[in-house]
Amino acid sequence: MVFCIYSNSHISDNDSNEEHIFPLTLGGSNAFTIQVSKISNTRSNRELDEKLKSCLFLATNRKKHDARGHKNKAITPPKAKITVGTDKSVVFKFDENGLLQLYSHLRAKSLTSDDLKGQRVTIGICQERSLRLKFTAKVALASGYFVYGDAFIANTETSELRALMHYGGELHDEVLINNIVSTGWYWPKPVGDGDAEMHSIFERINDMFGCSFVAIITSAVPDKIIIVVGVLGHLTGVISCPANCDAFPRTGDYDLGHVVALGDRQLKRMSFRSCLKELDGLSNNCF
Repeated sequence: MVFCIYSNSHISDNDSNEEHIFPLTLGGSNAFTIQVSKISNTRSNRELDEKLKSCLFLATNRKKHDARGHKNKAITPPKAKITVGTDKSVVFKFDENGLLQLYSHLRAKSLTSDDLKGQRVTIGICQERSLRLKFTAKVALASGYFVYGDAFIANTETSELRALMHYGGELHDEVLINNIVSTGWYWPKPVGDGDAEMHSIFERINDMFGCSFVAIITSAVPDKIIIVVGVLGHLTGVISCPANCDAFPRTGDYDLGHVVALGDRQLKRMSFRSCLKELDGLSNNCF
């Protein structure tokens, strides 16, 4: 039997499989996985992972990091309905440097700034606004269990993370959503003035790693655990979830919390204090 953090249930080994907390297509690693139910794994892949990997804001960094999946398929530009003037044949295309360009099939060329002068350009992309928050909740749930095991289950309101993970999906629970206490930020939601200083630290951590990472902070607020998630160099979401932080280990690699970074698909783990020390002594100012 294994415990599935996504479904909050014990399942047989035959009903479980390996879940990449960050999928390989989003900068994940084979060393950063947990066992979950096959049904939960398929659902999270369909509702979250596959949708996020197709987002425009991740396209160039997926290309830069060569973030391919298990099938090793080449990374393709995101699909969109693009019109330049009367030209409806325009699509996104990667140039030789891995940057997105507008390419016209009608003119058989990449469009330059001169081609776009005086032209009305429209780009239609279907993207779920809450997707990054939901993915952040999934990573928070899985990584919290990966790092802290049963202590995470016993001392964190994991039901709230599940409710956020399933928001708008097959397992959406309106009652849980309406009574949720957790707060958070997700791009492109503006940062409140009271959170600006702490958020600037998260941005610097994200820039320092330049890869997919999760920081689990147990020291900022006694009754809240803060989970920060970045995907391939993009700060994606922050969730503050009710928790008994006094119950978590506080020494060694868990001092102030714990960080997992996945540069080049290698697993790097450290305490949150060690992470802050790499940011020019900010640990003394903010935590």
